[in-house]
Amino acid sequence: MADGNDEHGAEILKQAQALFSELGVEAVSMHQVAKAAGVGQATLYRRYPNKGNLCMALMKAKFDQLMAEMKQDLEESSDLPVRERLSRFMTRQILFAHRDIEWMKEVFRSCKLKDVRENVFEAPPFKFLYSNILQLLEEASGRGELIALDPPFAASLITASITPELLFYWDEKGYTAEEIAKQYTQTFIAPLFVS
Repeated sequence: MADGNDEHGAEILKQAQALFSELGVEAVSMHQVAKAAGVGQATLYRRYPNKGNLCMALMKAKFDQLMAEMKQDLEESSDLPVRERLSRFMTRQILFAHRDIEWMKEVFRSCKLKDVRENVFEAPPFKFLYSNILQLLEEASGRGELIALDPPFAASLITASITPELLFYWDEKGYTAEEIAKQYTQTFIAPLFVS
């Protein structure tokens, strides 16, 4: 999959994001994206064979920005209790994913989904989330703040627990992103810590 690191790629992503935001992902055709970006359809399809690939490229760019923000937040909040930092970390991830839920739905509906999905456990988002969650759990364990658990195992489960499918389900049930984050941290984060 192509990225937006060159002039054409950046313009395609910029215009796709604007169109998706204005009209909704389903309403936008690849032809509209090509026209708005000022590129031929052949150029667009060489970079992004379908709308699912285009959505994945947009999500990658957004996640790269989120990772930088999350790293900064962890550094700036290092004086807070681990439980609070871990809750903030997961809340930020949930709010991010929920904000772009329509794009994620489009990616999952794409008939070429097998072409854009990779082993989730090897994907950069999983690795980033896992390593930071593990670091926080190991810190809490070293301070005696955790219940008896294996931090690497727990970090894997926490990281894997927020799936797009589960977010789609909660969204369809009418939960707001804030409600999902609150329920999630109360259910999965708080019980890991000694009272």
